[in-house]
Amino acid sequence: MPLPRRRPVDPRVLPSATLAATPSKRRAAASTARRRRLVVAALAILAAFTTLSPSRAGAAQQPERINVEELGRLPAFSHVTIAPAGELVFVSGTLGTAPGSLELVPGGVAAQTRQTLLNVQRILEAAGSSLGHVAKCSVFLADMDDFAAMNTVWLEFFGDAPPARTTTNSPRLALGAAVEIECIATRGASAPPPAEERR
Repeated sequence: MPLPRRRPVDPRVLPSATLAATPSKRRAAASTARRRRLVVAALAILAAFTTLSPSRAGAAQQPERINVEELGRLPAFSHVTIAPAGELVFVSGTLGTAPGSLELVPGGVAAQTRQTLLNVQRILEAAGSSLGHVAKCSVFLADMDDFAAMNTVWLEFFGDAPPARTTTNSPRLALGAAVEIECIATRGASAPPPAEERR
C-alpha cells in the first residue's frame, strides 16, 4: 500500500514557539539582545561621565605634589607625590643637604646619611606620614665600602623594625653626594596630619 503523501505545512498556522526555533528567528533574537545590551552599556557609561564633571574626573587622576619650603630642591622637582587614592606616599631621591640650601653637610657618609634621613622625615611629615609608615627604601651609595657607616646611622632611625630596603652602588650621585635615599610610605591613622592641616 502506498504511503500517504504529506501535505505542505503553511507557516502561517505554525505555533509561535516553532517559528522562534527556526535558525533565522534565533539569529534575529540574538541580534536584538546584543543591541539591547549595547544600549544599556552605553547608557551606563554616559551616566558615569555625567556624574563626574570633567574637572573632577581629571583631578582624581592627578597625584598630589608637595614641596617642603625649608629644604633645598632643584627646579621642576617634587619632594613627594601622593597617589590619587591618598594612601601611598612616594618620596623622591633625597640628599643630605643642609636645611634651606643645596650644600651637603660635612662629615662624610655618616653625617650625610643622618641628614638625609632627617630630610626624609620632614618630607614624610609634610605629606601626613612618618618614618614608622615607610614600607620600602632604596639607598644609593657612591661607594659600597661606606655601607657599614650608612647602616649604623640607618639603625638609629629604624631600629629593629626597619622597612624593606635595596642598597645599590651609584658612583655619580647629584651634587657629588655620598648617599641618596628614596622611599615609599603609607598614610596611617597614627601618622601626623599633612602640614597644611597643622597650620
